[in-house]
Amino acid sequence: MTQLTAPPAASRGATLPGLSTSIRGKLQFLDYLVRAAVADVERFQDETDPGTRIFIKQLVEMHTANLRQESGRMDSISELCDMLDAMVQSPDAAPEFPAGDPS
Repeated sequence: MTQLTAPPAASRGATLPGLSTSIRGKLQFLDYLVRAAVADVERFQDETDPGTRIFIKQLVEMHTANLRQESGRMDSISELCDMLDAMVQSPDAAPEFPAGDPS
């Protein structure tokens, strides 16, 4: 089946394991951005050199821009929730995960 005739979920490759792995990766990246931004703000507050302060300010601005952009792309969480709801609504559906942790 080509991508043009495949159902939307199949053409995106949206499987429960794939979505959960993708979301965990995005959350780890968001965690990195938050930690980096907070550390750079603390460095900015302690810095006395004006040139270094400008550089650190630009780093913080870069981190916040990335955070805004990445947090806007978290529609996959909604897709995962829809998929999980659908799976518990149809008890005859075969599980996509073996018993235990899906990771």
